[in-house]
Amino acid sequence: MLKTAIIIITLILVCLPMFDKPAMAETYIVQPGDSLSEISDKYGVSVEKIVNLNKLLSTIIEPGQYLEIPKTYTVSEGDTLYKISTKLGVSLLELLVANPTIESPNWIYPEQIINVPIKNGMTYMGNPDNKRIALTFDDGPEDIYTPQILEILKQKGVKATFFVVGERAQKYAEQLRQIYQEGHAIGNHTWDHPHLPELTDQQFNENIESTSAEIEEILGFKPDLFRPPFGEIEDQQVEMLNRQGYRSIMWTADTKDWSGVTAEEIVSRVKQDASPGVIVLQHNYHASGQFETVEALPQIIDELRAQGYEFVTIPTLLDN
Repeated sequence: MLKTAIIIITLILVCLPMFDKPAMAETYIVQPGDSLSEISDKYGVSVEKIVNLNKLLSTIIEPGQYLEIPKTYTVSEGDTLYKISTKLGVSLLELLVANPTIESPNWIYPEQIINVPIKNGMTYMGNPDNKRIALTFDDGPEDIYTPQILEILKQKGVKATFFVVGERAQKYAEQLRQIYQEGHAIGNHTWDHPHLPELTDQQFNENIESTSAEIEEILGFKPDLFRPPFGEIEDQQVEMLNRQGYRSIMWTADTKDWSGVTAEEIVSRVKQDASPGVIVLQHNYHASGQFETVEALPQIIDELRAQGYEFVTIPTLLDN
């Protein structure tokens, strides 16, 4: 009798979560001919969410590649958004941001599918609802390539985002002021471009905060955007940045302009990854050797504009 009771109790405990309709996760293996948009349509989740959850540095996917599909939650009778947020371990605000079609906490109904917020803390791609792309430039300011890039952006009527190195901001304060005065967004790119995983927590915080303090002294405000050098950062470091109010920004199209590739290769790399919401990685500082970002930039702008793309800053891409 006792054994039977134990079996029944065990079965109830195993099956109970099935009746609560929990968040469901699924892994998808990319098939030949698949695209992110097709996978997005198949599962009813946005390309942006798939890219950010899987930390994809490109919109190009390969057969055999594993993709985690963003989780969803099916609303049960009697559910409220507060109850759901508690079950999922996320805030009510995070839940509403992940589900922009829910205009009021009271606007949910049984069997409704709700997106579970992604909590990796990094942004690789922005809002794909509009045909927008963000151009970003790392490692400056300086006085060779930065003025040329700014002149092209001004001529083309394009606003971009510059991730600033603190020690160069200190040395080239006038160039930083020009970037800001011409309407471009500013982000923190550390003081001296270190490998962040090698730093202690104290070194990490001091490196980030000294850069923000320098930017604030020059421009009068503290940036809330951050990009890790080399794209290298530990999860706990991202969490520290989040707690301090920073948004950590990666990319979805890497020009690899630092490696000496030609202007034609740079343009080709951007075009192959171009998609609404994509973030393009470029640089406005280079120490030596071939560097053809300046030559490639007008072509990138002209060719993507011809395809109907609008160029916006990171804040615009994320907030709209």
